[in-house]
Amino acid sequence: MSTEKVTWRKSAVRDVRPFFGAIALANILDNAELRLFAEGAFSADTTFMIEGSEREQLALALRLNFEASVDYGTIKKNDLVLAVTAVQTFLKKTYVIATLPISKPLPPDLEIPDEVLAQLGGGGNIDVAVALCLGKGLDKRPGAPFLLGHWLAKKTFTLRMPQSAEEFDIESTDDDMWIKLGYPAKTLYAVDYLGGMNEPVHKDSWTAKVRVHADIYKKLTAESNQKVARPVLGSMAAEIACQMLTASFQDWENADEVVAQSPLSALIKRIHRVQPCDLEKLKKLVREPGQSKLRAILHVDQQCVRAIVEA
Repeated sequence: MSTEKVTWRKSAVRDVRPFFGAIALANILDNAELRLFAEGAFSADTTFMIEGSEREQLALALRLNFEASVDYGTIKKNDLVLAVTAVQTFLKKTYVIATLPISKPLPPDLEIPDEVLAQLGGGGNIDVAVALCLGKGLDKRPGAPFLLGHWLAKKTFTLRMPQSAEEFDIESTDDDMWIKLGYPAKTLYAVDYLGGMNEPVHKDSWTAKVRVHADIYKKLTAESNQKVARPVLGSMAAEIACQMLTASFQDWENADEVVAQSPLSALIKRIHRVQPCDLEKLKKLVREPGQSKLRAILHVDQQCVRAIVEA
């Protein structure tokens, strides 16, 4: 694995591939394969669904299947590298796992370290990409790459988990939009309950939309701010859950049972981890003026005290 720190920049605002100076390279990574588990098979598929129980067993590895003996056109082989990256889009984290000069023998398989997956939330919602790109800057020439990181071929493997019943849509919102929505500028966050609290979750719909101020969203998702972000995110998650329960209460106040795979079921399970809870006990917590006990339980579930102490 390369440990050299390299700054990679976005090379174009839109795709203008392939470079006509290296047409033969455009599809050179089509046969690259990904393995999900230690004893699993390699697959050339580009999209994988990871169940929650499988995330702990992930042992990702790439099989490059790179054919080095092709026509490189006007590109010098010594100028090219294979760059392997892993990206968590929500956290806005990107790890350059390896940069491999193609002028040297390439490993048949490349394992993605467990510590990288841990830093990317466990690997359940990431993109793994391998790209043939320039390893150094060159003079500008028509139809040829010239910037460090300019890529000539790329293949991306997408790993996603089924939408959790506890998830909600998060939208970064600037001051102009807050004002248009009737909120004051510098609003921290707001929860808009959309419905379906005691209904089975659907992959293409959300129970709530949560807007977060754009400046705060940027700070909380910055890699350098994770120690500060953790207690803030935990506290916000607890308050958002409390607001969702309050806003949805009329939908399930008269319910006799909790629907399996519903957001309500997921929240009851979370509360039950802290202290015993069922539907009737949850109704009592929501009806309590001020909901101080409900908030306390949700903050404990998010380990807010520990996050603040360790920040």
